[in-house]
Amino acid sequence: MYRLASSLVLWLLCVLSLSSCASTPKGLLEESVQSTRRVVNRGHFPFQGERLSFDVRHVATRTTLAEASIQVGHVRQMPDGTPFIPITGGASSLALARLFAKIDNRVEAYLDPDSWETIYSFKQLNENGRDRKFYVWFWHDEMSASVERHHAGNVAKRDYVLPPGTMDSIVWIYALRQTKLEPGKTYRWYTFDGWTLNRVGVSVLGEEDVWTPLGFFHCQKLRIMRERSEALQPQGALSGVFIEPGRKIEVETYELATAWLATNEARTPVRFVVETGLGEFDLLLREISQAQ
Repeated sequence: MYRLASSLVLWLLCVLSLSSCASTPKGLLEESVQSTRRVVNRGHFPFQGERLSFDVRHVATRTTLAEASIQVGHVRQMPDGTPFIPITGGASSLALARLFAKIDNRVEAYLDPDSWETIYSFKQLNENGRDRKFYVWFWHDEMSASVERHHAGNVAKRDYVLPPGTMDSIVWIYALRQTKLEPGKTYRWYTFDGWTLNRVGVSVLGEEDVWTPLGFFHCQKLRIMRERSEALQPQGALSGVFIEPGRKIEVETYELATAWLATNEARTPVRFVVETGLGEFDLLLREISQAQ
């Protein structure tokens, strides 16, 4: 159930397991490359006001064990006048499931309304009484992030170097929805939630109709891959040139889950399936609403 919780939050905010053990070789280094920093004004963020709710079901028993939701707010301003779009989400176990897996996870991410880059994110992972909080500030010009981790009354602070374009995983969901995915191609992004740099890959498996309580959706069926790594501080940067950090690969690419994304204009996330030690679990769209 713990891996289930982590994988569910990957889809809602992509929080991935903090205690998962690597079983693949470590120490592999990926070559650094030079790149220039370019900020793109992407215009109006089209998902403002959207709220999606999901049921989490154990496929073999057809039992709903948890519920999850994700909501996008409208443009707001921080006290210093910085504009942002808030995105919030959460996942909680239900009824008898709480006897063996009490899960109450909450996430937030602040999005730049022009570039759609992540400004700030917050994670609270409360699983079976183990409560951890992560506060993450993204500094895109410096290709870094500052993290505060709160656990058991202790506070740890650390700065991380990141590749250009790295985003919080909850923000990645919307980047995926805005990408025109073509069969035969693999699309990759970097995500970071406060502990691990992930290289997420997506490829199209085909198209099919998916039933939900809202009716059928025609969807692209996607394979989601994940590679865990640590970015390394680049050396010898040239004046005016950004050096993309190298990466120490901790866990090589593996298949994380299968997902279904509707082919409608909104590219609605419809279904997400992950295999765990307790069997197959299914995150299924239950409700769509729009706040003004």
